[in-house]
Amino acid sequence: MSTPPHDPASALALRSHYRQSQSRAARLRLLVDTGQQLLQLPPAEMRQRVLQRACAFVAMDHGLLLEWDSDGVTQSCAEHGRDEYLQTLRARAATPADGPQAPAHPEAVRVLLHRADGSAFGVLLLANSVPISAPDSEDLESLQLLTTLLAAHLENQRLATDLKARERSMSELVQRLFSAQEDERKRVAYDLHDGLAQSLAGLHQRLQGFAGRCPPLPAALQAELQGILQLAQGCVGEGRQLIGGLRPHVLDDFGLLRAIDREADRLRDAGLTAHWQQRDPQRLPAAVEIALFRIAQEAINNTLKHARASRVQLSLTIADGHAQLDISDNGCGFPNPPAANAEQLGQLAMRERAHLLGGHFSCHSRPGGGTRIEARVPVLPLEPGQ
Repeated sequence: MSTPPHDPASALALRSHYRQSQSRAARLRLLVDTGQQLLQLPPAEMRQRVLQRACAFVAMDHGLLLEWDSDGVTQSCAEHGRDEYLQTLRARAATPADGPQAPAHPEAVRVLLHRADGSAFGVLLLANSVPISAPDSEDLESLQLLTTLLAAHLENQRLATDLKARERSMSELVQRLFSAQEDERKRVAYDLHDGLAQSLAGLHQRLQGFAGRCPPLPAALQAELQGILQLAQGCVGEGRQLIGGLRPHVLDDFGLLRAIDREADRLRDAGLTAHWQQRDPQRLPAAVEIALFRIAQEAINNTLKHARASRVQLSLTIADGHAQLDISDNGCGFPNPPAANAEQLGQLAMRERAHLLGGHFSCHSRPGGGTRIEARVPVLPLEPGQ
């Protein structure tokens, strides 16, 4: 069998195709590597890295990355090359363009950076100090991919920054709402104490005095008078309980442990066993005491309303610069996460109170398995005189 004659032209064509394939593969690897590197870089270094890679793609020695804000104010974000030549690039950047292109000057290439909605927010302008041949279509395609990578990362950075700013604003708003709520509770508590509560206490005392001076009454009237006395006494007790719930004086006077134990008396009055596993009477900063007290108050309210429990265990510890509150019951529990209702809103409020102090809140529950809430917040030592 004879061997076909050797064709030098075919060999050259194969070699050319092979080199082109190698070049495309190297270009693709460089794009992938650049995309992975951008994830590890801050925005300023990210822009500079892409600008340098873009110059390398099209073999140009000068580059400029400009970005503009919603008001149209333009800022130079990355530069590569000599200042005097970059001034020329800035002048060319003033003319709008769409997409990568090689304009009338063959030594310049311009690419726009687009957001997800298609609007442009920047331009990449590349040029060479000496005339060279215009980039081919593969160079422009690679440059467009590189610029798209940069635009996507910058857009993600912008969205993340906006989200953090909104979260900060929301946290500040919630903090102001909680502070305003505490101030209003304190004002209402003082108004009730100095007004309605004093009137109820005076009414009860005058009724007692009247009953003591009243001549013997028929059994039916005597029973009605005693019922009125009990009703007045109950109103006085409910008024004091309402004032204590709005702003417990024991929290201001004796601290968090005593205030929570006073709230636990409501469990004991309802027939539940409330037992302290660990307790720490140390005073804490006012913001910490108020937040943990409100968390405990909400947890005890939920236990009384929903848990159908017979036993509640409480713990308050202060160690390693943190205060931790644990409250658990042996009640009916609920699915976790719970359905969207008032109980879930209460958990959100407890979680937000802990979060605003830089702490952590968790709620563990399952049907038939009881419920446990944990709140852990950082504390600072009190200054003398606080």
